[in-house]
Formats: sequence, structure tokens, C-alpha cells
Amino acid sequence: MPYKKVLIAVDDSEHSIKVVEHGVNSSSQLGATIALVFVIDTTKVNNEGKSGRLPQEQIAKLKDGAEKFIDGIVNQLNLDKFERFLPEGKPSKEIVSTANTWGADLIIMGTRGKTGIKRLLLGSTAENTLRLSNIPILIVPSKS
Repeated sequence: MPYKKVLIAVDDSEHSIKVVEHGVNSSSQLGATIALVFVIDTTKVNNEGKSGRLPQEQIAKLKDGAEKFIDGIVNQLNLDKFERFLPEGKPSKEIVSTANTWGADLIIMGTRGKTGIKRLLLGSTAENTLRLSNIPILIVPSKS
């Protein structure tokens, strides 16, 4: 199956740069169009106002940080042609939803390699995305 549209999922980790590099290299070899998706994880928003900010202000701050992070990757890697998505919600669900809406043929994402109790308590975005997706996913390990 030829891949024509590749969705690259990023977060604010250093590993995301390697994920994008891998995705861009793979996409150029395939002649595919790329898009970057950075999910604004609303599960991290404090709804009780303990931070002194309203949830909308927290989301706006997270979105601004996501934009700046993507801009940094774009500048560092000299990307010129790509689409950008910043959905809000649970990362695994929003990555799959964005892929389906955009018509992606392949999702490329990283994993932080958490194991044991940390993975059990925090969950794994890569694993959950894999379970939800009906299109292929390429996982770039953090040790790559």
C-alpha cells in the first residue's frame, strides 16, 4: 500500500525531534505529504482553578506552547511543506481522529519507553493509539 499522507504525532519532548526527522525522511522517500499533530492534552488542565487560571487560560497557554514547539522543530529541520493540527482532548483519541479526518495512510509517533508501574499508572499514548487506530502506525523508540 503506498503511503501518500503521513501524520507525525509530536509532544513537547526532545524525542519528538527524532520522530519528526524520521517521519520527514520516510515521507520524502515515499513522496508523501506530511502533517504534524500536537494534541493539547486537556486531561492536564486543572479544572478546580488551583493554578489561579481558568481552564480556558490553561488551554490557551498549552496551545501557545505547542505552537512554539512546532515552530522550533520547523525552523530546526527547515521544513517548508506540511500541515499542522492542534486538537484538544486525550492524545491517543485525538491522534486517531485527526488521522481519520485528514485521510492519513500512516501515523508516525514516538514512545518514551516507560515500563512497569509508570506505564501502568500513566498509560501509554502509543499503545492506546495503536489499539484505537485502523491505519498502520510506525513507532520510533526513544532509544533510536
